[in-house]
Amino acid sequence: MNIDMEIVFFALLAVVLLGRLWFMLGTRSDGETQRPSVVVSPLEQNKNTASGNPAEERSIAPKPLAAVLPPNSLAGGLAQVKIAIPDFDEKAFLRESRDIFSAVVMAYADGNLSAVSNFLSPEVRASFQKAVDARMASGQIARVRIVSIVDADAVSAKAEGSNVFVSVRFSSIQDTAMEDATGNVISGTDRKKEEVTDIWTFSRDANAQGASWEVVETKV
Repeated sequence: MNIDMEIVFFALLAVVLLGRLWFMLGTRSDGETQRPSVVVSPLEQNKNTASGNPAEERSIAPKPLAAVLPPNSLAGGLAQVKIAIPDFDEKAFLRESRDIFSAVVMAYADGNLSAVSNFLSPEVRASFQKAVDARMASGQIARVRIVSIVDADAVSAKAEGSNVFVSVRFSSIQDTAMEDATGNVISGTDRKKEEVTDIWTFSRDANAQGASWEVVETKV
């Protein structure tokens, strides 16, 4: 009789334990989402439940824009500039480049580059100043008026070390003439408007806070 009571007691204990275990874990059908494991980390759990193939999950991660664009293309170059200068905005830059272009052209025509010296690299300013000095020494006078800037478009861009470079093609309507000391027109359009195309390269140090863009190369 004592043996029978012990068997009944342990049987009841087993039923109670199994009931608690079922209550804690519940039941799961084959179509139900697997419960998070208490052993596997949440990161590993997400990898396993997403596709079952961690390598496949890594393969669809987006790559940086600059890594998928041809580095020598305009888009690839602008992406490099954007990485170097996170707040770079192409439209804002082109507006600024228009202002610099107009100011420098007029200062060059007037023969006074001091007002725009901050926008010119030492090499470009020296070249411009040499031309101004030669013009004044011969008594020539430049008559230049920018009627309008038709287009200002970036044509190339790149990043080299901490410096970034963006080349801009300007198409402008100008009223230009060169006069001698007596006022005779020796070159230019004699007050006739013409379209002029210039390509200027601007540069700035990406690591210098508040640095301004400066012209480092000009060509027609």
